[in-house]
Amino acid sequence: MNNLDKIHKILREVFPKDEIPDDITNLSMGDIPGWDSLGNFNLILAIESEFDIRFTMDQTSEIKSITQITELLD
Repeated sequence: MNNLDKIHKILREVFPKDEIPDDITNLSMGDIPGWDSLGNFNLILAIESEFDIRFTMDQTSEIKSITQITELLD
């Protein structure tokens, strides 16, 4: 399972009431109804847990899109 597939799974878990598109490559905060500032925080925590990493405070405050997440993971 590649990183995008893992992130897609996390999106479905963090935002269970929202429709998650198949192509998440260009998704940003606000594109999914539940992806607001609190949802973003929960998403970042779930990604940190899944990938066993910790983002810095600066990174956490800047992450607002799937593109940014995948760049940080690579």
